[in-house]
Amino acid sequence: MQNSQTTSPAAEKPEVNVQPDLDAPFKPISDFVMRPDFPECALGERVDIGGYTGVVVAVVKKSLKVRSPEGVTRSFNSYGLQRIYAPPSEPAPAPLGPSAVPILSSEEIPPSKGPPRQVIDEPNFKQPVVPIGKLVTHPSFPQCAFGQQVDIGGYTGVVVEIIKQSLKVRSSEGRSRNYNGAVLRKLYGP
Repeated sequence: MQNSQTTSPAAEKPEVNVQPDLDAPFKPISDFVMRPDFPECALGERVDIGGYTGVVVAVVKKSLKVRSPEGVTRSFNSYGLQRIYAPPSEPAPAPLGPSAVPILSSEEIPPSKGPPRQVIDEPNFKQPVVPIGKLVTHPSFPQCAFGQQVDIGGYTGVVVEIIKQSLKVRSSEGRSRNYNGAVLRKLYGP
């Protein structure tokens, strides 16, 4: 945000001779960026630019020179300030005509129904533990692992749900982990 360009003294406009009202509150720079005469309209004003406060003492090549109460002067590019502090522009209106697609409000859009989820709420932890390496070679993997108690790299639990080729495995302590089926094939397959 800080302007690192140096300018020759001849190119600079003279600093503001007006003494600002030091009792006036600092105005956010967003109060000025949308005005048609920005950045010149901010000359002599006490401003707050993202927490940096001071008086706009000069405008040089579309950069604001802001002097803090401590006497430190920083430059801020006016285009950058407009980009950051101006409200977002409104989108262009949709074209009208026979090719226009009607836009539905959120109330008119029917909720999409995905496939019904199959979840095992009470897994059987008394069944034998099957190493995941035995299941990944099966042609119906990961579906064949559903409901099985598996050992995946030392983590033991029951596959309680399959979501888009990923296995959700719940341990007897109640913790759950998700495993990607394709990754399990690569790691534990032949």
